[in-house]
This record gives sequence, C-alpha cells and structure tokens, in this order.
Amino acid sequence: MVVKFVQCDVEPFGPDDGSAAPEVPQHLLARHGARVLNPIEAVVAPTEPTPRSTAYRIGTILVPQDVARDRDKVTRINKVLAEQLNLELVDAEKEHCVKGPRPVAVRTRKDAGTPVKVDGWQCLQVLRAHDATKDFAGDLSVEHLLFGTVDIGGTPWEASGAPTGGGYVRTGTTGRIPVALFTPPPPRQDLDRRPVIAILDTGIGPNDWFDLPDRENPPAPDGFLQVFPEVQDAIRTQEETTADITPTQVLRDYWDAPVTDNPLVGEVDKDTGHGTFIAGIIRQVAPDANVLSIRVLHSDGVAYEGDVLLALWRLVERVENAQNGGDPEDMVDVVSLSLGYFDETADPQGFTGHLVEVIDRLRELGVLVVAAAGNDATTRRFYPAALAERPENGLGAQVLSVGALNPNTTKAVFSNEAPWVRSWATGAAVVSTFPKDVQGSVTADLEPAADRASLDADDYRAGFAVWDGTSFAAPLAAAEITAALIRVARKDPSLGLKAVDRTTAAQRVRMALQEADG
Repeated sequence: MVVKFVQCDVEPFGPDDGSAAPEVPQHLLARHGARVLNPIEAVVAPTEPTPRSTAYRIGTILVPQDVARDRDKVTRINKVLAEQLNLELVDAEKEHCVKGPRPVAVRTRKDAGTPVKVDGWQCLQVLRAHDATKDFAGDLSVEHLLFGTVDIGGTPWEASGAPTGGGYVRTGTTGRIPVALFTPPPPRQDLDRRPVIAILDTGIGPNDWFDLPDRENPPAPDGFLQVFPEVQDAIRTQEETTADITPTQVLRDYWDAPVTDNPLVGEVDKDTGHGTFIAGIIRQVAPDANVLSIRVLHSDGVAYEGDVLLALWRLVERVENAQNGGDPEDMVDVVSLSLGYFDETADPQGFTGHLVEVIDRLRELGVLVVAAAGNDATTRRFYPAALAERPENGLGAQVLSVGALNPNTTKAVFSNEAPWVRSWATGAAVVSTFPKDVQGSVTADLEPAADRASLDADDYRAGFAVWDGTSFAAPLAAAEITAALIRVARKDPSLGLKAVDRTTAAQRVRMALQEADG
C-alpha cells in the first residue's frame, strides 16, 4: 500500500470543469425523499447566483440553532411560507442535542385550499427574497444527500458495487468480490493511550478480526473497533422526527443492515460492508490505534447531511470534554470521511456550507480531518474533500483530501483530480475485512456437484473482499498518519499521546504529517 503527498503550487479556488453532478437513480431519490437540482429549471431568488446541480431532500431544510431558538424568526419564516407557498415548518423550535443545524420538515398547511408542491429549495429562495426573512435566510440551506465514495462514475466505468454495473477491473461482477486472506490481524502493542480514528460510514458487521462473531453482542468497549451508542440514538431520533412527514430511512443502530433494500430480489446493497472494509484497512496499517465507528451512511450509499453534521458536532463535544478535564481516552485524533457531495455553490471561495463550521472547529481542536476525493473522474469540487484548499488560518492542519492510486502507483482513472486533491493512496484492488454473514442472491454459475462450484460472487463467509474507490484511499492515508502519530509521540515525550490539549494535539498532527511524508 502506498501513500503520496503532493505540493500544490496552483492558486486555490481556481475554476473546475463545471460538470453536472452524477445522475442518481430515481428509485434512490424516491426512497430518501430527494431530487437533483436542475440549474436550468431551478427557481432562484433575485439576489442569488445561478446554482449548480446537487442532490437534496425536498421535505426538509437545515435550520441553525440560533434561528430555531428565536421564536420571532421562526414566526416570520412560517408567515412567509404560508403566504407564498401554503407551507410551514414542523416543530422548528424543538430542542436539539448538538450545536449545529438540524433538519426541519416542511409540510403543507392544514388549511391550504389547493394542492401544494413541497420543495426545500423553493422554500429557501422565497425566504431569501422576502424582506421579512432575507437578513437571516442565507444561514438556512437544503439538506444535501451525501454519497459513499465507492461508486465509480465517469468514463468508461459504471458504478462499482452496484448490482447491475461492472466493476473497475472486474467486469460483470458487482465491483467487490469475496476473497480469502490467510493471515491473522496484526498484533497490537501497549500504549499510554491509543489514538482514535473516527469513521462516519455504514457501521459494522461480524468479522473475526474484530472479535465480532455475530450481531448478538456489541463490540468490546476496550477493543480495536468501538461504537458510539449515544450518537446512534441521537441520529435515530433525528430521523424519526421527519419520517412521518417526508420519506426517511431510519438508521436504527450501529449495525450495517439490512444487507439488501429489496428482499424480493436479494441482491446485496452496493455499500453494504463499506464501514467494516474501512475498519479492516486501518487494522492492517495502524493496528495500535482504535476505530470509533459511527453509522451515518445507509447501505445503499446515501447519507443525510443532517446526520453527518450531528455526528461531527458530537465528536466536537467529545473532544472538548476530553480536553477540558474529561477522560483522555475519549480524545479523537483523526476523522476519516469516505463520503461527500457536489455543492450548488458555483464560487468555491464563497462556499459557506454547514460542514465548514464543524470541520474548522475539529481542526481548531487539533483533530486531523481526512476526506475521500470522489470517484467521478472530474475536477469539480467534492465536499468535504475540497475544503483542503482552504488555508490553515491559525487553525489546525488543513483537511487532507485523498485520491486513489492503482496498485502500481499510477492514479486510478476513476479518481477525481484537481489542485484541491492534496494526497494519493492505494484505492484500487484493495483487500480488507467484510461482514462474514453477508450472502446475497447471486449464485455460482456452475454447480456440477454438491461440493463443487464456480465462485459465488456475493458469498462473503470468508470475511474478506477486494474493492475499489477513493473510499479506501482515505482511510489508508488516515491510518498511515496515525501510525506516524505514534512514532512521533515515541520520539518526542512532549508530544506524548496522553497529552490531549489542543496545542499539543495540533503540533502532534503536524509532525505526523511530516513523518508520513518523509
């Protein structure tokens, strides 16, 4: 496995190729109550620029806490929506458990006399144009759909992992295939404190490398793979608040399930096993670290922006508590994100998405954020990876964006590439752990006898798979840097892992980046 860092001499915030966001299957949009914004057809407030294409949930908008708690502002919002669109916000003032914005459902007013179209984008444009709300409506936004970076788009490949598409090199398969691996997990040595890599992904599944034989019991609290039940409960509660009003798939817990979204067909969802696979990459490269797994990504590869923001803000709270006299073991050193989206903002320097605030806060606390560059063979900015071109500005290390390499160290054709992609790591034909209880409906092509068959391409009982995507390059880079964190702490006692204050944490990350680049 290889990780390369690149020096960028290009001025940040330059133009990209202006391509449209990749097409999203209609059944996927319908399942999550979403649509793709068409810049040609989109309504736009008089003061707003022409948007670019993006995928968003039509029945919710993201409302910051200060707006939601201001009764006068909520009243003004509802008055404008009622007069202009016959719509209203639902429980906008409901107490929220974190600092960031939360998704608030939009619905037709009960006394509306005519049929009404519900569209979060249209609501925002009306609010941004109206004198009563335009002074703060810019702080509201649509709730974007984020996608796991295992889908391979661009030319000439289809989606890797999609049941009907070919893989990057495994044409005619489902992109990933089961493999056998004849090696135990790397041994772990004792440390003063194990650095923690948080992954926001599809959750976890049974695998012997993680001492998880089945789904009956949670992972051991002191094991390599850990979960965050309080955050999972908060995500479930947040989703349930909108589920009765707009199509919402509710993540019940940290287990990566269901395996298929269509039991009548039984094909394995394209992102099933994504989080377990990522955890295995980290186990191979940084065995002395711990992984904190938070499930925000559905097994079909979709995440709601509100859930991602909630998880990130809860990580901020966890780190703040660790640094302010709490348990140092609760420190999070690295956040690895193998998901993202294309924003509607055309001006990257004017990008003000809600991800900026929470990621900047993590950086300020000394946490390194690593993000996959995306698999669409485009230069268009893919967020949050594209935040890598933003300078440090007195905060911690810049976001580390990661593109994918082939095993021979050439850049994978599917990987996004632009000046905002600041590092590269192996992301094609990667072997890692996979939930061993996953078995889809695809069968072997040949079964000449009871004990003889050709390969069953979705029987993962061996517990390993080979897969492609910047999804897997990002955690590899995160793991390499975390291993470097451990080496740096050994060399310099002043940067020991027990010290979790923000100054030491930030300096330790900077030195680890230099160490990994050396």
